Amino acid sequence: MTTELTRSPSYRTVRRPGPVNDVVEPTNRPAGRKCVDFIAINYAPEVTGIAPYVTDITRRLAARGWSVRVITGYPHYPQWRLDGDMSDYTSTVVDQGVIVVRVPHSIPEGTALVSRSRMELEFGLRAIVAHLRPDAVTVMASPPLIASALVMMRRKVGHRTLSPMGVWVHDLYSQAVSEAAAGGSLSRTLVSRLEKFALRSADEVAVVHPRFGEIIVDRLGVDPTVVTHVRNWTQVRHEPRAPRDVARARFGIPTDAIVAVHAGNMGQKQGLENLVDAARLVADSSDAARKVRLFLVGDGNQRRHLEDRAHGCTDVTFVDSLPDDQFHLMLSAADVLVVNEKPGVVEMSLPSKLTTYFSYGIPVVAAVSDEGITAAEVRHSRAGVVVPAGDPAALLAAIAQVAVDTIGAQAMGDAGERYSREVLGADAAVERFETWLRKLSHHASVRA
Repeated sequence: MTTELTRSPSYRTVRRPGPVNDVVEPTNRPAGRKCVDFIAINYAPEVTGIAPYVTDITRRLAARGWSVRVITGYPHYPQWRLDGDMSDYTSTVVDQGVIVVRVPHSIPEGTALVSRSRMELEFGLRAIVAHLRPDAVTVMASPPLIASALVMMRRKVGHRTLSPMGVWVHDLYSQAVSEAAAGGSLSRTLVSRLEKFALRSADEVAVVHPRFGEIIVDRLGVDPTVVTHVRNWTQVRHEPRAPRDVARARFGIPTDAIVAVHAGNMGQKQGLENLVDAARLVADSSDAARKVRLFLVGDGNQRRHLEDRAHGCTDVTFVDSLPDDQFHLMLSAADVLVVNEKPGVVEMSLPSKLTTYFSYGIPVVAAVSDEGITAAEVRHSRAGVVVPAGDPAALLAAIAQVAVDTIGAQAMGDAGERYSREVLGADAAVERFETWLRKLSHHASVRA
């Protein structure tokens, strides 16, 4: 994959007993064919967000003997426009053993709530009539929330036996709307109720971080016995880090520069104005900070706005999404890898880019909310440092400090690689996911 694969102290309220579960193999699951249908609007050739995870897990399951089908949409993320021509996606194809069914939907120009909701509604309605296989378990990757809710609603009002259904949660919509202050109180209420309905209607729910599990149990009332932690994994297969000088020569980067790279989506949640503003401070800085060069690699609905904001600043460079070999060189050229979030983002998501970052053995500087999930993940990995979100001076200082402390940078890079290998290994993650599917298949088919 390329630009992006993809916590804090636990939230506590009065809750029904039961932690977020480890994956437990059911003791008396029925024998039968291993068969799974995924409903996921994001899939390859998208290279950022949840698409790489959906693509990787389905291909791995197919290689393990599962019959896998994906009902997906048109590739559009993170640029929010169609990747290629419509005619490229009109037929069902087999991708490395995975049956891929594309259903049509509109593509909004950005992430405005109304236009995005329309896209999800169209996708969900067409996914409903895509003839889910009765002998398959069904996994809905969320986002999209509306599609998940529609499938669950179809289940309740239908008149036929349906297979067990699970939701694989990567982002929490209710948290996103609240933390981003998107829409009014009515919008937040509707999103929260929709998410509650979708998750409480599922037979099983997999979350990519235990904090997500606590949130959906404590705030959305999901039964804790159906919530399982199946964390994301390092699914980029790359060569060892290329020599820094070789990588920099490929992009014309001076060998004595301090290179900080942010890779992935350029959206509102990322708050990348902070990086642009940090770059504007470079020229007036002293000592090592004067050598900092920031590279923003990827695309997104905020890229043009960011480019306008950076007009005239020579210390920040925008780079289009890169093919695998060039992306590998881009990260290899870095002294520091940056993850940045808008102030106020705390619990809505865990940046999938971290799994890629850690695997490269390069220290991470995270400009994020101190109490958030991302900060906790960076600290737990010991792979980097955390600075306040929305503070460009602190970000610039941290980049320079980490880069010049070669012993500390090496220790953080080694810790990231170790964390990637021991905690984020793909084989163990796929085993957990496969066991979760077996747990899901243990639920008897339901008649609505």
